[in-house]
Amino acid sequence: MDLTKIVIIYNPKAGSLRAGTERIQQLISALRSHNLAINDAQIHPTKAAGDATRLTHEAVADNTNLVIACGGDGTINEIAQALVGTKTTLAVLPGGTANVLAKELQLPTDPNDLAKLISLNRSRIISVGRASKPDKSWSRYFLLMAGIGLDASIIETVNPELKKQWGLGSYVAAGLKTLATWPLKPFTIQFNEEEHEATFAIVANAANYAAWFNIAPEANMETDHLNVCVFNSRSRLMYLSYAFLSLFGAHTISPTVIHKPILSTYANTSIDTPVQLDGELVGHLPMLFECVPQSLRIIA
Repeated sequence: MDLTKIVIIYNPKAGSLRAGTERIQQLISALRSHNLAINDAQIHPTKAAGDATRLTHEAVADNTNLVIACGGDGTINEIAQALVGTKTTLAVLPGGTANVLAKELQLPTDPNDLAKLISLNRSRIISVGRASKPDKSWSRYFLLMAGIGLDASIIETVNPELKKQWGLGSYVAAGLKTLATWPLKPFTIQFNEEEHEATFAIVANAANYAAWFNIAPEANMETDHLNVCVFNSRSRLMYLSYAFLSLFGAHTISPTVIHKPILSTYANTSIDTPVQLDGELVGHLPMLFECVPQSLRIIA
């Protein structure tokens, strides 16, 4: 890999970057210590939603070899939209609230350790997921997971100001509030030539979920399939039990939970059931979810 072609894209609103650009400056110094030159023209802060994808498209068009994402899982997801299926490699300096991708792939959090990995060109090729509308009018990649129902409703109700102050605590508060009022209305989900009813489902490309949960224990980002975890309880108390059990990946032994490897799945409903990808609300059912095998190279 030609390491003279490097671009840094960072989200100044991400958790560890809100206080200033010190972490970015540490990364630049670390890269330079490994003889990887970086100048101001190669460093791009995002200002609005969609900027990270646009900046990455421009970097790929300019034959950039490596894009370094500095931010949370949402920023990384935006950047990945323009990298999947290209020859450009992704590197990640975690800087968000949960940093699930960093946990899943055991990515370094220290700029010096990341710069060393880059200089050694230590990379892996991973698969990603893709969500799309049945009529192909819209599609989007996800690296970690797609959530249908409950978790998307929680994300929908998180207060942005509380998120800045409380971080993960804001999701706990929103989760308890949502669970108390959330309508337990089912949708259908089809996979492996079977149809199931669900009140909540996760289509996982990674084992880790949010900050603490192991929602799909057998998921691996380097395999050529996804994993689906389907919940069909009508009990709010049972969902609290699921949350506790999933801290240890033990929810999958429940008779009301289905956990299977899949290549694709289709979910549909007659009501407005929301969907989130990598922690960002993206729309509502119906949607198709499928694996895009071996489609992204990442420094890890």
